[in-house]
Amino acid sequence: MQYLSLVLIFFMFFGSAPVQAEVFVAPKMATEPITENVVVNAGTYKVIPLGNIGNANQSYKITINTGNEVYRDLTAFIVDSDNLVSFKLGYRFKGTGYSKAQTPFIIEETAPDTKNRYLVIDNTYAMVIKKKVQFTIETKFDLTAEQQEKTKKLFSGIYAGLKKNLIFPDFDIHIKPCAMANAYSETTNGNIYFCSELIDQIARNGNDKAFISIFLHEAGHSLLNLWGIPGYNNEDIADEFSTYILMSGGPNGYQFLDASLQFWQGRNSAGEALNMLQNGSRHSLSIQRMRNIKENMLAGETFIKRWNKLLYEHSTDEALGDVIKKPMPGADVELATKILNSRNYQLIDQQRVP
Repeated sequence: MQYLSLVLIFFMFFGSAPVQAEVFVAPKMATEPITENVVVNAGTYKVIPLGNIGNANQSYKITINTGNEVYRDLTAFIVDSDNLVSFKLGYRFKGTGYSKAQTPFIIEETAPDTKNRYLVIDNTYAMVIKKKVQFTIETKFDLTAEQQEKTKKLFSGIYAGLKKNLIFPDFDIHIKPCAMANAYSETTNGNIYFCSELIDQIARNGNDKAFISIFLHEAGHSLLNLWGIPGYNNEDIADEFSTYILMSGGPNGYQFLDASLQFWQGRNSAGEALNMLQNGSRHSLSIQRMRNIKENMLAGETFIKRWNKLLYEHSTDEALGDVIKKPMPGADVELATKILNSRNYQLIDQQRVP
């Protein structure tokens, strides 16, 4: 899982601070389910790489169906790299699957080693009939102790950055499989749940920096709720919180926002609209979220100053002191000074006055 390489990026952006939150990392993770459609002509076969993260005990669950109205039989199996060679050469091989079985069926296998695995859809026995095949691949794997520790370090680093700049009751962070690519905030206590399927989706798209804006979106839900502020469950407001935090971070923050825009641009807004009509959703469509983020970025200092009025009251003394000493575009030095004065805080000594 490539997301582990993000640790240094986020520590560079956020810095560090004492952390009281617990970060819970599930020992077994899952990748995002992948569904594809292929046509396998008569007398041919298709080979689909299943991917390998290099960990033992990686398990696969593959659901296979055919779109043929009459001839719904199919041969499909999972093989490792050595047995794939044997199959291609026409030699005896070992695999897990079905031969000329009626679809739909499910193939499941747990790999005891780290060899690459492949799904083979075999239609070589057919003389005329081509097969229209849909398959869904679900993959689970165990994290090593080192990977668990790096994951904890990543999320602890982001949390430390929030804690360094904002005052709020502590909440916990859970990283676990959820059977979907998702992240969410628990309204009763602010705990954040980040699904391994979403982390996998972000990593596979090669857009690691988009991760931070999504986490800050969930942090927006949590913090606004913990502060007792209306609108904490509004998805667009949570997006604004994330945008404000990153814009306030200067050039580095804008890089993360650009990554966020790329992430939303790659989403299927048409599919989201259909799902919204059928099932309902509080989220705006990805294309709308892109528009809103762009508008707020273009508003620049005007947008930042509106949020200053809300978040400065919940900012740490250190963060407000930095606003005064090293103001970024949109910073409200007068408001920061007023709040620090109300806390009997001396900027020169960087400490409270008894």
